Amino acid sequence: KKKIAAVLLLQTVVFAAIYYPQKTGIFKFKPADKFCENHNPADGECTRADLFAFQFAAGVMLVYLGFVGFRFWHFQKYKHPKTPEGRIYGFIQEGENINVAIFCFQAWDFVASSMIPEHSSFIFMAHHFTAATGAYFSLDNTYIHYYAIFYGGVCEFSSIFLVFCDLEVYFPAHMQEGSFYGTFILANQVIFATAFFAYRVFGWWAVSRTLWTDVKQVLSNGMAENLRPGKSYVLYFFLALSIILGSLQLLWSYHLILKVQEILAGL
Repeated sequence: KKKIAAVLLLQTVVFAAIYYPQKTGIFKFKPADKFCENHNPADGECTRADLFAFQFAAGVMLVYLGFVGFRFWHFQKYKHPKTPEGRIYGFIQEGENINVAIFCFQAWDFVASSMIPEHSSFIFMAHHFTAATGAYFSLDNTYIHYYAIFYGGVCEFSSIFLVFCDLEVYFPAHMQEGSFYGTFILANQVIFATAFFAYRVFGWWAVSRTLWTDVKQVLSNGMAENLRPGKSYVLYFFLALSIILGSLQLLWSYHLILKVQEILAGL
C-alpha cells in the first residue's frame, strides 16, 4: 500500500511540475489549433498544459516499466521460470514491482484521462480499467508475474517513444522554434513503430500462446486448485484479457500502418 501511494504521488508531482510552467508560459510549446477550439480567449493564451503535463506524467511510468521489463526479458533469462507452474504461480520481484507500477499508472491514468477530452474515449478508459484490474488480480493472488513482465513491462517499452509521438500530435514540430524537436520526434516515430510491431503485435501473440498452453496445463493436472483453491476463475480472466487487449493491439497496428503511409506520402 505504501508503494502504491508513493507511485500515485510521484505521478501527481510530475504532472504538477510540468503543468504549471507550460500554463504560465515558462515553457513555450504551442498546441495545434484543433486542440484549442473550445478555449475561451478571455482565459488567456491556449497552452493545453493538461495535454503537455499528461505526456510527461505517463512517460515517467513508461520509462520504468519499459526498461525493467526489457532488462528482465532479454538480459536476465536465468530468472525465467522453466515450468508452467513457475510461470503462472511463481513469485518474481520484478513482476511484483511491475504490477504495482501498472496498477498505479492505469488507475492514475483512468482518473486523469476522464478530465482530458482527448484521452477520455471509451477504448482508452476501458483499457485503463482492465489493465489495472489485471494488475490487481496478479498482486492479490501472486499470479502470472512472469507474463506481467512481458505484457506490462516489455510491451510498454514501445510506449516510451509513443509519448513523444503523441506530443508531436498535440504540439506539432512545425509550430515550435528550432529544428531539433522535429528531428527528435521523427527518430521516436521510427523506433516506436519498430518496437510496437515487434512486441505488441508479433511478440504479444507468441507469448499469449505460451500463456494459454501453461494455463491449460495447470488446469488439466489439478495444480490450479491445489496452489490457488477456488481461484481458477482468475486464470480465465487473464486468458480473456490477453485476447481483448491483444485485439486492441491489432486495431492500433492498423491505425499505425495508416499513419506510416501518411508520413511516407508526405516525404
